[in-house]
Amino acid sequence: MSTSAEPPTWHQALAYAVTGQRHPELGRQAQPDLSALADFLQGRLPADPAERQRPYPVPSDLSAGLGAAQLGAAVARLRTLLDLDRRAEVPVTADRPLSADEQRLLRDVPPHHGS
Repeated sequence: MSTSAEPPTWHQALAYAVTGQRHPELGRQAQPDLSALADFLQGRLPADPAERQRPYPVPSDLSAGLGAAQLGAAVARLRTLLDLDRRAEVPVTADRPLSADEQRLLRDVPPHHGS
């Protein structure tokens, strides 16, 4: 007697990991197709950049049958394809004069310095 198990919900789990929302219309897959999933998710990602950086733990019903390492690697690759891991480059600038304590710390050197 042979029983065939349903394929896992790869795309649903991966979509949840980057959006925090369920997409039952993604169905089930034996293997993920990350390019196709990335195309599907374009325009469905959170608008807020902070929400795009947030990890969403995948519910157990979506991750059933998926190996943790395989799921983690697929999420990382999907995030790269969607360009979600790029941090905003903000230059560090001093927009105020140094305080007296900060100036003292800049002048403070070890006793052996310069000898």
